[in-house]
Amino acid sequence: MKQHVTACIDSSTLSTTVCHWASWAADRLQLPVCLLHVLEKIQETGRLDLSGSIGLDARYELLEELVRLDEQRARLMQEHGKTLLSEAKSLILKSHPELEVSTTLRHGELAATLFELEASLRLVVIGRQGVATQTLLSQVGSQLENVVRTLHVPILVTLDEFAPPRRIMVAFDGSETAHNALERIIKSPLFLNLKCDLVMVNSKEDALNEAKSLLHMAGITAEGFILSGEVVPALLSHIRENDIDMVIMGAYGHSRIREFLLGSHTSQMLAQSQVPLLLLR
Repeated sequence: MKQHVTACIDSSTLSTTVCHWASWAADRLQLPVCLLHVLEKIQETGRLDLSGSIGLDARYELLEELVRLDEQRARLMQEHGKTLLSEAKSLILKSHPELEVSTTLRHGELAATLFELEASLRLVVIGRQGVATQTLLSQVGSQLENVVRTLHVPILVTLDEFAPPRRIMVAFDGSETAHNALERIIKSPLFLNLKCDLVMVNSKEDALNEAKSLLHMAGITAEGFILSGEVVPALLSHIRENDIDMVIMGAYGHSRIREFLLGSHTSQMLAQSQVPLLLLR
């Protein structure tokens, strides 16, 4: 099955940035872009409580009117979704006319839809907030939480601006997940010719040097840093002080969902990072 970079778009202001990041990644990976918009299921009108003092005929007429309104709303959402996808496609082709761009409109939930499509996903690009939470800058959207918990493919979480990254930071802790993430970085053309900060917190230099050597052998210029203190504040401080454009880190596995809900390093970085975050599973 042909793989592609999937950009998850909605009516939020972040969708434009999602398109730019997806274009950048697709160009470097030499893959097509698939723009995905998912229409959430409309609550069934038939479940409304229409009991009361009004007559049976009046209740029946009211129910029929509500059903018609739901059908009209569904048609409007369908047309709105098609318009969003068309405008997003035009936006990408305007700056990257060489890219192959397709659009997909689905009904249901975003995480479930992406899970069905997972075999064709090379990279998923999604905004940190959706329509419901776009004004809450430090809040992670519920759609994103579900996507990160569900998928095993790389997920690029974007913020409100786009600029091609020049300097990336790899958060490395020596764990099996981190080593797997490092292997994916080495094999991917996404990171070629980018300056890389390889960062560990409260660790030994031997582990850092070993990881740095692997990056060097793959042709990735990497500088090692050992930070001290609490993990997330140390990482955020390094980002601010060194003009980091993107953070790459391994995400938790399914067995650590409870840790995510209680506030793992992954969730804290998702909420607090001021630069895009690429999660590798």
